[in-house]
Amino acid sequence: MIARELFEEIQEFAAISNENRYRVVALPDQLHKLGCSEDGFPKFFLVTSDNTSMMHNLNAELLSVEYNMPCNIVEKDVQIDNQRFTIITLHSDNEQLQKMFVDVFMMMLSMMPKKPSNILIASKIESLLSIFSKLKRKPVHKLQGLWAELLVIERSKDSLTIARAWHSQPESKYDFTMGRDKVEVKSTSSENRIHRFSLDQLNPSDSSRLLVCSTIVRESAKDENGLSVYDLYDSISMKISDSEVRLHVYDVMMETLGSDFYIARKKYFDYSEACDSLNLFVHTDIPKIEKSCIPELVSEVRFSADLSHLTDARDKGFDREDSSLFYALY
Repeated sequence: MIARELFEEIQEFAAISNENRYRVVALPDQLHKLGCSEDGFPKFFLVTSDNTSMMHNLNAELLSVEYNMPCNIVEKDVQIDNQRFTIITLHSDNEQLQKMFVDVFMMMLSMMPKKPSNILIASKIESLLSIFSKLKRKPVHKLQGLWAELLVIERSKDSLTIARAWHSQPESKYDFTMGRDKVEVKSTSSENRIHRFSLDQLNPSDSSRLLVCSTIVRESAKDENGLSVYDLYDSISMKISDSEVRLHVYDVMMETLGSDFYIARKKYFDYSEACDSLNLFVHTDIPKIEKSCIPELVSEVRFSADLSHLTDARDKGFDREDSSLFYALY
């Protein structure tokens, strides 16, 4: 990953950078620079379209933004004096947060003009602060569930299409939706494929079509098959060049992880077993409670269903030719 390589390079700058002159590296195919403060804080130096600006500097809890600041920099041992940049600094020595900052903001920059306006930069900073704010919240789901959803994206025939269809909110009824077609992902760490469903999940509208992805996900030590959610994200990023979609994937991850962001990098699951056990089932084959059986004043019904005896949709010749979502899945 380019972002990771650049992050590792600027870490060496901390010992030699100072307030009077910053050592920087150029971002690939861009005018902007990436550097590091003497405290080890990553700093973006952005070339903007504004010669002057009425923008007010920002000094938030984790981020500071200084607009149109004259700077002295060193790039490849060449000194450049008094060049103006809009400077964005992450004020944190947490390495995971620093890597996330560099990766995410580089994706944002790739979606901007070569010389963005300071107003556009300010709007992206708001989006970045929104992502940071999610890290203070309680996790929405168990890490295992997020890992399984990322596995489906990573293993799909067309990861770009599947990632685009991924829910924006972890509480959504279905994990992937494209028009009338839906995909719900269920994981378990037990031997039997027993999964929890809400009443509505297995009773979609008459025109809807639903596939349920079932996989066995077990914790593992870190090795070539023991992968974290970030390992899966890195693999997905290699398959998706669209920065907007990659940013969507990252945003959903942060929305789901919340404060587990800091421990998720140390939790690994068995990739090989999960792939081998990944099955697809047509929702009409799954045992369920019919809505007509539920008393009128009863709500929020949930139940467990055993899928162990079911035949994989792929082995049944499930017709997916007229579905962009299902065709992208496998």
